Amino acid sequence: MKWNVILYGLLFSGLGVFSYLLLANYSELSPQVADILYSKGAFIFFVTAFNVLGYSTLRLSSWLNNQYALNLRRRWKIILIYIAVTLLFFLLNYSLLIVGKLLVGSYNIFIFPNGGWRILILVWLVELVIVGLLLSNRSIQNTLKLQQETAELQKENNTARYAALQSQLNPHFLFNSLNTLIAEIEYNPGNAVRFTKHLSSVYRYVLQSQDKTLVPLNEELDFMTSYLFLHEVRLGNCISCEYSISDDYSDAMLPPLTLQLLVENVIKHNSITSAKPMRIHIGIESNYLTVSNPVQPKKSNDSLSGVGLKNLSNRCKLMLGEEIIVIKENNLFTVKVPLGYE
Repeated sequence: MKWNVILYGLLFSGLGVFSYLLLANYSELSPQVADILYSKGAFIFFVTAFNVLGYSTLRLSSWLNNQYALNLRRRWKIILIYIAVTLLFFLLNYSLLIVGKLLVGSYNIFIFPNGGWRILILVWLVELVIVGLLLSNRSIQNTLKLQQETAELQKENNTARYAALQSQLNPHFLFNSLNTLIAEIEYNPGNAVRFTKHLSSVYRYVLQSQDKTLVPLNEELDFMTSYLFLHEVRLGNCISCEYSISDDYSDAMLPPLTLQLLVENVIKHNSITSAKPMRIHIGIESNYLTVSNPVQPKKSNDSLSGVGLKNLSNRCKLMLGEEIIVIKENNLFTVKVPLGYE
């Protein structure tokens, strides 16, 4: 970034010097006006003005790309703004000559000999070509960056989908669920019907979310109701979840199966029994979804921040611009997931 600022400064300064010398020497102005233009103050002012206008154009270009590049209905605004920028470059050149004539008290300050107009238009066209090439180069760099981020995001999503299918649809999960279902059918037929419905909901959501990059928070919470019910029945009601989420955040967006991954981590890394029940808290804090649980480590416990959390952090960074925050303190493990909005 620092070198880019220096290079752009040299480019705009060089363009300002080029334009200044051509206008001052070849505009066929009177000797008095030429003497004014040859002053150090005029030179410094013109080069400084070119840098200010040049950097403003770059900033404006970046802002336009962020605001309107994906909005087809408003792309006409981009054209109008760039036309205004080209006119500003012309007016900057034109004003140099006008100010020179004003300072010497010339009459007809807006009129120049034929040679003056030709050089004025020539300098302006050269400036537009150079600035246009610069903006095109920046646009190509931004496109390549977006393509790279898209490729990385696709890679992360593929990994996430594979992990979700592996954890949700693998034979071990299905085997445990069917065993639990058989037991419920025998001892609690009414609950077996509920269990089957929730199991169906879990499978349906996992399959439907595979091709999505972001989903609404309310969909994740609905899925979590079914997912936790399966574990509550399997673990003997030793796990529960407390929600503290305002309806204002129901449309907030996050990567699909985020809550599944975080709750699966809780179950995988903690000892959960009737003597040590697990209570998970899900809430909102400073536009972050927080998932907290007391730490009850198993005897043979792996790291709490494994591949799943790293993958989730990478996906959040690519899609939402922020990574997740993992905090472990006072025997409380908390994961904060950034939320986005459409």
